Formats: sequence, C-alpha cells, structure tokens
Amino acid sequence: MTSEIVMPRMGLTMETGIIVSWLKSEGESVRAGEPLLEIETDKASVEIEALEGGTLQRIVAKAGDEVPVGGVIGYLTKPGEEAEPEAPVVAAQNPVPLPAQLSPHMIIPAVEHKVRASPAARRLAKNLGVEIGEVNGSGPGGRIVAWNVSEAAEKETKAAAAPPAARISPVAQRVAAEKGLDLAGVQGSGPGGTITRRDVELAAAAGNEAVGAETDSPAVQPVSRMQRVMAERMAHSFGTAPHFYLHTDADARQLTALREQLMPRFEISDQVRLTFTDLLVYFCSRILPRHPLIMAQWTEQGLRQLTHVNIGLAVEAENGLLVPVIRDVDRLGLVEVARRRTDLADRARRGKLLPDEFEQGVFTISNLGMYHVDSFDAILNPPQSAILAVGRIKERALVEGGQVVAAAMMNLSLSVDHRVLDGARAARFLGELAEMIETPSLSMR
Repeated sequence: MTSEIVMPRMGLTMETGIIVSWLKSEGESVRAGEPLLEIETDKASVEIEALEGGTLQRIVAKAGDEVPVGGVIGYLTKPGEEAEPEAPVVAAQNPVPLPAQLSPHMIIPAVEHKVRASPAARRLAKNLGVEIGEVNGSGPGGRIVAWNVSEAAEKETKAAAAPPAARISPVAQRVAAEKGLDLAGVQGSGPGGTITRRDVELAAAAGNEAVGAETDSPAVQPVSRMQRVMAERMAHSFGTAPHFYLHTDADARQLTALREQLMPRFEISDQVRLTFTDLLVYFCSRILPRHPLIMAQWTEQGLRQLTHVNIGLAVEAENGLLVPVIRDVDRLGLVEVARRRTDLADRARRGKLLPDEFEQGVFTISNLGMYHVDSFDAILNPPQSAILAVGRIKERALVEGGQVVAAAMMNLSLSVDHRVLDGARAARFLGELAEMIETPSLSMR
C-alpha cells in the first residue's frame, strides 16, 4: 500500500514547516525509526523519523519548500509496489491539521472513499475550493488524483467572467508585506497559480539584485526563519510591553566559594560541569513560587497565573539566540539542573532541540558574564513578564566594616512588564535573589 508522508505538527503554534533536506533519496529503502528528513519550524530544525519501513518512492516537496502542517511531502511504498503519481502540495492557503489521535509525523495510509479520489486530491480540492465530485479522474479506475484537481481549478479560473485577484498563501502575503514587495508582477508557481513564499522571496531577491546593480549598494544577507521570528517577537515585546528595569550588585564571594567547593564532586562523581548559571537557575526556582506574579502573564482578558516553575535559558546558537526551557526546576536537585542545562545548551547549538522544548517557560535567565559583560538590560521574552540579565563576576571596591576591600561582585538586572508587576513586588524578588547569592546554602544536593 502507498502511504503519504506529511508535514508533521511539531508544536502547538506550528502552521507550516520548511524542508531543510531529505536524508534519503528516491528509490532508497527506509527502516522504521530511521531519520527520513530534516525540517525547520519557526523555533528549531528537527529530524523526522519514519514510523514504518518501505521505499521512498517519490519526493514532492524539495529542500527549501514551505509546506502547511498535514501537507503531502512524499510517498512511501512497500517493497514491490508502485507509487501513484501525485502533484506536489506546496504552501496551501489553509493548513490541514492532523487528526488528534495521530503521532506528529505519522505516515498516513491512503483510504478509499465513495468518490474515488486520493487523500492529496481531496485536500487540494478543499484548499482550492473545487467540488471533488465534479472532477474527472485520470488515475487507475478513474480515480481522481491531485493533477486532476489542479487542472479543474485552472479551468474554473479561466472561465470566470472577470479574472479574480491572484491567489496568495497567508505566509507569502506576510513575507511580501515585510519586504515591501508589490505582488502585481509576481507569478505564482503553486496550485492554480497560487503565489507561495518561495515566489515572493525569489521576486524580492531579483529586485534587490537590480537595485544593487543600479546603486552599487552592498548585498543584503538573508536571515533564517528562526532569526526572523526572534526579531519579530522581540520587536513586538519591546513595542507592546511597558518595560522597567531594576539593578543591584550582589556580593558573590560566598557563591564563588560554593562553586569551587562543589565542582570536584560534580566533575568527578557526577561527570557534569557546574556553572554559575546552574546555581542561579537553582536559586530562582526556589524563590519564584514565593513571588507568583513573576510567573504571571498579561492577556487581554486579565492575568494568566502559571504554577509550573519552567525556566528558560538564553543560549547562543549558529542561527541566533535560542531560549530552551528546563521544566519543573523546583523539583530538581542541583546536579540534575546542571545535567539538563548542559544537554539543552549543547543540543541548541547543534540545532537538535525539539519545538516543545522552547514552550511553557515562565521566566528567563540571560547570562553574558562569560563574554566580559559587566551589566546589561534584557528584552522580555514574550509572553513572560520578567527576565533576569546577569553580568560577569568582577572584583570591585566594597566598604565592609568601615574598610574598603576588594570583593567579587555580580550585577543583576531584572526587566519587568509593568502591566503585571509594580516596582515594589519586583524589587522583593530581586532582593531575595541577591540575599541567596550572598549567603548560599552549602547543603544543596
């Protein structure tokens, strides 16, 4: 039996995915559980595994194509069977959600219906507004295939008394608006002449080349989808959430001593490196439940109060800043915090995180101390209401007992959404964190 390989849903907010590369070629055998292709969402690049074995008979979505969730990207057949020809389904106007009972990257077997039509043909007909029962099929036994639906859609368009406005996918429309591109001269390559994101990007690139040739201006370097989404989220956050900032310096001498005391055990017995970020994550997880508004989020209906202590960590990756989340940190010991932080940071840098590992965070920590940054203010990570920015530990003059001494000091900056918290409540949280840094417990496990 021929099975459709569809674009999986890899997160609650995912609507489309981009094919990064196929890890198998047409005609190559595939084993169940073997990596089949790599896709990019707005949060991460993810390898997709095959849930059943067979032969990759046909690839219909190539590298670079953007496909809605549930859209057909290829066909898998059992040994000895032939694949039925189908049309590529690229960037349809309305993403087709997967049934709730299916796995995110389930390979869905084709099913016969009263009207003999392939699942891809039915999906394409729905997206293009074509009545499937009125389409003449050219497949085996008169079965309707996607090519028939595309032809029927084109005939309906040509037969219209007045030519309708060009079809354009929602994603392509958004990208065109971002690039300031006039769609009047853009030719669509999708079903029924639909303008896809790829059409928009090619037209924009051609325009940039023409402008560059005329003005001798430097070329514009394209950004990845993750970089673009991050930029949009930060711009929205800074433009809509009224930020205010609190700063304090914490005496980090005892914190430094604690880390030096614990490091041999962590590195030898537990085989994990303990960092100052691990200690800060641990401290914050113990304090946050006592300051519930720090974990609240602003909505138009009111404040959404969250209770799970899920802390995000700002991590530098090849394509920009990523914020994976350690969940339920208040239930973890310090060793496990260090293990999970190490794992998430390593996989973030290699682009191996799953989309759900970026979700459900209630608070974020961004530590730039390792880059010799003394202090900075961070932009809120929406929809969170607070983010902690941490500078490096540096010796500074400190008055102690009437004497000026050199002390290792750490700068902390708390960025806060003023719609959720006022200055006094935020200050109590920051003050308690500073106290814990200055007098840390030596009995943590």
